[in-house]
Amino acid sequence: MKVYLGRCNDYKDSQKVIESGFEHLGGVDRYVSPGQRVLLKPNLLKGAPPEKAVTTHPDFIISVVRILEDAGAEVVIADSPGGPSSKKFLKGCYEKAGWDRVVEETDAELSYDVSYSQVPLPFGRVLKSVPILNVCLESDVTINLPKLKTHGLTVYTGAVKNMYGTVPGLTKSAFHGQYRGMQRFAKVILDVHDAASPDLSIMDGILGMQGKGPAGGDPLKMDMVLISKDAPALDHAACRAVGIDVNRVPTLIESQLKDDDIEMVGDGFPDLHIDYPDGGTTPWWMPEFFGGLLANLYMKRPVLYPERCISCGECDRICPEDAIKMNQYPKISWWKCIRCYCCAEICPEDALEPR
Repeated sequence: MKVYLGRCNDYKDSQKVIESGFEHLGGVDRYVSPGQRVLLKPNLLKGAPPEKAVTTHPDFIISVVRILEDAGAEVVIADSPGGPSSKKFLKGCYEKAGWDRVVEETDAELSYDVSYSQVPLPFGRVLKSVPILNVCLESDVTINLPKLKTHGLTVYTGAVKNMYGTVPGLTKSAFHGQYRGMQRFAKVILDVHDAASPDLSIMDGILGMQGKGPAGGDPLKMDMVLISKDAPALDHAACRAVGIDVNRVPTLIESQLKDDDIEMVGDGFPDLHIDYPDGGTTPWWMPEFFGGLLANLYMKRPVLYPERCISCGECDRICPEDAIKMNQYPKISWWKCIRCYCCAEICPEDALEPR
């Protein structure tokens, strides 16, 4: 499996680096034909400004759009952030992430279609069907544009996990409640990836995130772009590039990739060793019905910083186990909490943090 790694220290240079990646992987016309409708699926965890490194940078998206439009493609951009499936909510997230600039500077379309269809997965690892956004299913080509970030639950989030955003709205958090063991949830993430079936992944690793990702970590210049047809292979290479132990990443454990399975092209690995979390959820051997009780012994809690809290109630709305009740501030039931950290990810003020 071939993975391109190109060094890029500024978004203004990203287009030529991505073009070089396409050349290493057989050319743009190997993936896109004139007249095709191409879905770009960036990372829109929540509405956050580009400098926070929470979402795929708008300049990176613009670079990809220009390459595809030069190839004669019609481009649509879509994602389903954590929260309600509504045009108003999406519009706010797009604007905060700076993605409205994409439609101002290119002919691409931002999708507000929140409809979805069930995709059968007869050979799924855990799921036998998955709800996937119709805008993804109706496109001729799907190109995944993940952000290179750490993750409090899954240690790392990249190409495979980015496709989890093709599941509509609050269904994503519901899956956390239904599939609690980390390795079981990793299989859910891989099942969603398979259902959404990206044709190519192009990773924004120019400004990434280390520490308490995917929303509350520290932005870090990583100065690279990674591209591959195979999302697990890209994730394996990205983890090696930044010093994350691939044997700590649940989706990579399930993928069972080895270094020898991957052919690296382009530039060599940078000398990076980022700060990444331990991850967390109930251990693989623990029966799920013990999750709420024994989780207190094993996992970090989402702790509230009241001085940051604006009492918006987003954490209450997204909690898959109804473990949060709003008074002046959110009150968390440790009996019900399953340590999925959805509340911390969605909080607009980073007032909740696993600790």
